[in-house]
Amino acid sequence: MILPAAAPTIMTGMRISIGIAWLVIVAAEMLVGGTGIGYFVWNEWNNLSIANIISGILAIGLVGMVLDQVLAHLTRLVTFPE
Repeated sequence: MILPAAAPTIMTGMRISIGIAWLVIVAAEMLVGGTGIGYFVWNEWNNLSIANIISGILAIGLVGMVLDQVLAHLTRLVTFPE
């Protein structure tokens, strides 16, 4: 079957896409949102609250890292050993 052979490539594409999607979501929140972590960081930037900005950036990075690790684990599950 084609799907089992293509699954590792599909999962790699999803892993790359989730990183880009997370970046775009946060950026969109900064521009238009009234809620969300992107809005929080932007609002704290306007208030010059450096500690809150850094904590928000760390939260954004942590969520991105967790999403990447979850998809990396799923990729290993569908990859057949050679």
